[in-house]
This record gives sequence, structure tokens and C-alpha cells, in this order.
Amino acid sequence: MSTVTIEKVTKSFGEHVVLREFTEKFEDQEFVTLLGPSGCGKTTMLRIIAGFETPTSGEVYIGNQLVSGGKTFVPPERRSIGMVFQSYAVWPHMNVYDNVAYPLKIRKINRTDIKNKVDRALEIVHLSQYAQRYPNQMSGGQQQRVALARAMVAAPRLLLLDEPLSNLDAKLRESMRFEIKEIQEALGITVVYVTHDQTEAMAMSDRICIINRGVVQQVGTPREIYSAPVNPFVADFVGKIDFLRGRAEDGAVMLEGAEQKLPYHGPLRGKIIVAIRPENIRFVPEGQGVLRGTLASHFFLGDVNDCRVDIGGGAVLRMIADPLTFGTVRIGDAVSLDVRDFLTFPDDGHEDALKILT
Repeated sequence: MSTVTIEKVTKSFGEHVVLREFTEKFEDQEFVTLLGPSGCGKTTMLRIIAGFETPTSGEVYIGNQLVSGGKTFVPPERRSIGMVFQSYAVWPHMNVYDNVAYPLKIRKINRTDIKNKVDRALEIVHLSQYAQRYPNQMSGGQQQRVALARAMVAAPRLLLLDEPLSNLDAKLRESMRFEIKEIQEALGITVVYVTHDQTEAMAMSDRICIINRGVVQQVGTPREIYSAPVNPFVADFVGKIDFLRGRAEDGAVMLEGAEQKLPYHGPLRGKIIVAIRPENIRFVPEGQGVLRGTLASHFFLGDVNDCRVDIGGGAVLRMIADPLTFGTVRIGDAVSLDVRDFLTFPDDGHEDALKILT
């Protein structure tokens, strides 16, 4: 069983604390993404799971085996893991077959078994026809698939991926997301994936673990993280969103500066933060909306009309409108807006909230 159990892991480099009391369990055959900004501690956590770093305190189990903690340390080569790095790390002097076979050769596995395992790994990543090619004859995406095949060929309990798509162009990155997910499901293995790209995390993950400055902010499914973020940092990091200050009272929120109201029957009272995602705003006929404003800018992106609407008092809302509206609404036009959903958070003066609102 390839569960990963992390219990109160803290990691410090000198006086700098990179991870604080990280506690979580990743289930067998689950695809979990560690998501957060650069320097938040996600790669450090991955390296601790892999055995390339040791925790300052706390314990890590793979299955029922304690691999790090106290006086116990199991080296990486004895943890039954596969790891794929940001760089492809394929050997240029070896062809594809030999690159993938290397982990098996150093274990002195017989040739027949090596061939069977390598052939199967190359089939899974759709590279069977490239077995005799060298890395300099292949695209970036193909080299990344070689690295994946090499990580999987020894049938690891656990596959760890550290920003493996960041060196690829946007279109290739998108296709590789789905390929990696398909490979994980076909093999039925546990994956821990590190990225700062929220789209990658949303597309691939069973659960997402959001980290900020070494502290886990929220763990949940992509839908939970997106629809019910626990704080403004999570709401801002996953998806597009605008934040406004307001005051909640008498069944409405008065938006600060804009002097306009949104209907509100939630539990918060007094000063709050209102967060509105652009897809939750739409144009409606004059007088039928809950907000009014002036179209400040719009950009035709083919599948959407990406708009900014000035609602007064320096408040500007982004909205993702139907592309057909591009020719019907012009910059400077007065517009009426319906808001079908929004999030609210306490305006408690927390540092993360203040950064978002400034």
C-alpha cells in the first residue's frame, strides 16, 4: 500500500523555517498536488518524502514504514519511489531504451525482464517507436515522457513529480497534463505532484494541498478549493477574483467606495471582504442588475469577451462575458450587472488580506 502519512513535519534551514507542523495523509492511488507560490515549502516537502532532505522534527511514513523521523532514516533508493524533476535529466549519450532501462540494470535484473519492463513502460508513455532514438533527436515533451518511463519502470510504490512541465510550451504543457493523469490511473499508483500552476493542479488532482510560507492553508478537491476557499489567500491563488471591502448589515453588503449594495444573508456582520469571480458576473438589461457601472475596457479573446467594469469609487470588476457581447457593448457605455455568486471573508486586518486589498 502506497499511502504517505506526514505527521507534524517542520523543516528549518538555520533560523529560517521553511515548513511548519505539516500534517496530512495522501491515500493509496491518489493524485495529490502541493500547490503554492515560489518559496512556500512545497518542493522541500517533496524532497523530504523522497529522502533528499530530512525533517527538523516530525515523521514521514510510506505505507506502514517509517522512512524519516527521530533516529530513523531510510535512504531514497530503499523507499521504492520514482521521481521526475523539472529538468528532463535524461542522459544524452544513451538512447531512449537505455535511459529507461538504467534503473533496472543497476539492480542487476536479467535481460529478459529488463526488456519486458522497458517495453511496457515505453508503451504506456507512447514512445515504443522511439526506443533507439537519442534525446537530441526528440522534442521536450518526448524527453519528459522518457523521464516518466524511467521513473515508472521499476514499479515504484510512489511517484513524485517536481514541476515536470514548467520547461514546456503552453500547448504541450496542456496535453502532458492529461497524459500524466492517464498514466497514473493506468498504473494505479500514488502521485505527489508539485507545481505553482493552479490550472495544472485543478486539471490533474484528486486533492490539492495549498501551502503559503510553509503553512498548509487548505486541503480539498479542486471543486472545494475553488468554490469554498477558507481565506482570501486561497481564493486569490486559485482562479481569477476581485476583492472589495464592504459592510454587511440588514440583508445586504454595502460596497466601500462604490456606494452600491449586494444582497447578502450570510453569517458575517460588520466589516467584511467581498470576493467576486469574473465568471459570476454577467450583463443584463438596464435596471435588472444588482450593480451598475461603466465599461472601462474589453478584450476579444475568441471564446470570451474579457471585460473590466468601473463600478465607482475606484472599484473595478473583471468579468468574463459571452464573446458575442463584444460588438454590442462599447468602452464608456453604462452597463447593468447581475452577480450570481460571491464569497465573503472577515475583514480582520490579517496580513494576507491587507496585501490582497492594496
